[in-house]
Amino acid sequence: MEDQGLSPNMLERARRLDDPRRLETQVSEEDLSRILDLRGDEDIIDLGSGTGFYTNRIAKLTHGLVYAVEIEPELHRYHASRGLPENVRPILGDVTRLELAPASADLAVSIATWHETGGVLDLPGLLRILRPGGRLIVVDWRKKPKSFGSGPPLDIRADKEEVTRALAPWFTPLVSEDLGPNMFFVAARRGEGPS
Repeated sequence: MEDQGLSPNMLERARRLDDPRRLETQVSEEDLSRILDLRGDEDIIDLGSGTGFYTNRIAKLTHGLVYAVEIEPELHRYHASRGLPENVRPILGDVTRLELAPASADLAVSIATWHETGGVLDLPGLLRILRPGGRLIVVDWRKKPKSFGSGPPLDIRADKEEVTRALAPWFTPLVSEDLGPNMFFVAARRGEGPS
């Protein structure tokens, strides 16, 4: 991987994010397709898109738009510099304060981002952004000591029950299950928000 103008810290992070072993240790393309459960015309938000490793794979599964939301300008530029699929729209932004138009997406996906934000996503903002019936899918590292060595520290991980509880005021849980050897996912449908 060339440095693409990245700082040494971001270059190392980009290497980890672009590691093809993520398809074995985190989410395989088959699992991604299964958990997203798409018709093929959905508009999707990738919350914390990083280098576009999963964003570009998601873009192949829909003819709709894929909004790649990333807070790190260097990673954002890196993703764009490698060429974006035609339906990907890069957005430099914060997943804890989303600034997308109302009713602009059918699905929001957070892959290995929950632990990065301490479990803080802009859930009220997602209610505004997601169309009626819209879904949120959170995929992250399980809280287990022997999961993949390069995963985040155990103390910043959540389990699927914690994520489900955090989503409950805004989203109706649909399914939560372990995913591969190291990850879990929670899928939930847009609700009405706290009373």
